[in-house]
Amino acid sequence: MKVGEANRSRQSRIRWALLAVGAVVVVVLLIVLFRPGHPVGSAVASLSTKAYGTVLVVKGGELAGFPLYEFSGDVDGRVGCGTTKARGYDLDPNGALEMTCTGPMSDILHNVTSDDWPAFTTKDSPIAGAGVDQKLLGTRYRRGIGDQVTYAGHLLYLFDPSSSPFKPLGEEYMETVSPLAPWHGYWTLVAAKNGDPDGGVATIETGTLANSQRVLAVEGDPNINPLAVTAYTYSAGLCGTSCQPEWLPVLTTGKPLLHGVSARAIGEVRLANRAEQVTYNGKPLYEYWKEKVSLAKDGSLAAAGTAGNGNGLSGPAGTFSTVPLGS
Repeated sequence: MKVGEANRSRQSRIRWALLAVGAVVVVVLLIVLFRPGHPVGSAVASLSTKAYGTVLVVKGGELAGFPLYEFSGDVDGRVGCGTTKARGYDLDPNGALEMTCTGPMSDILHNVTSDDWPAFTTKDSPIAGAGVDQKLLGTRYRRGIGDQVTYAGHLLYLFDPSSSPFKPLGEEYMETVSPLAPWHGYWTLVAAKNGDPDGGVATIETGTLANSQRVLAVEGDPNINPLAVTAYTYSAGLCGTSCQPEWLPVLTTGKPLLHGVSARAIGEVRLANRAEQVTYNGKPLYEYWKEKVSLAKDGSLAAAGTAGNGNGLSGPAGTFSTVPLGS
């Protein structure tokens, strides 16, 4: 090979090498500039309220300020809010929907209504905002849902948008048996301090059974459709975790509000977890997870009282009873 040809060949190889290096640099730059961001964990904040104390809400993003809820049917590893379809009462008295109790968080972002309580999920470790204990945050993987955020072991759910003033639409919401959605239990806000259910200040009132008997009741769903939900006492006194999830203690974050009930009969007892359970004549009060509702003539829920169908049922060491009131 002549010297000139050798030089041209060497220059050609150099040009191709430079082009190759340049292509690699371009590819690397494209990867750096346009690669997907590292997954960001969903953030949880605390909100101080007059009615409910300090509770958990979503921090940041499209769902900022949304209240977070827990379900009494999710207890000791058992998930009561699942993905099996059922037919449940909607606020329209003439309508019920085929839906699941829960589904992916994307549903609430895309206005999908096939699930009642979308799960609050995360793509990475959840992040604690001010007033939230990072040690209490965790996740639980659920098929078809993703990594659902937990707080003190309680699965967290979404229901209604943020509001100002704070007016949560899922507080003390009951879903028990037909015509309600049959998830069997009650929904509450979540106390930021320890993850306990936070029902706010309980309202104790009178309810009326189908036979016109007046009984002690607890106000449910205060911001949607207040119901006089039948209250029960237990013959053995306090009934702890052995009664869950069938029987839910009536808790309060302050002195109960009373409607038509003697203040002398109402008190509170402090539980082992420091929560305050309402008592009547010294007996702790409970709600039943399969409480039947009563319907008005137009098909809507009758606010006057629920069925009291838990009366006479047995617990681990005693019997549950309604609390009759004078006429």
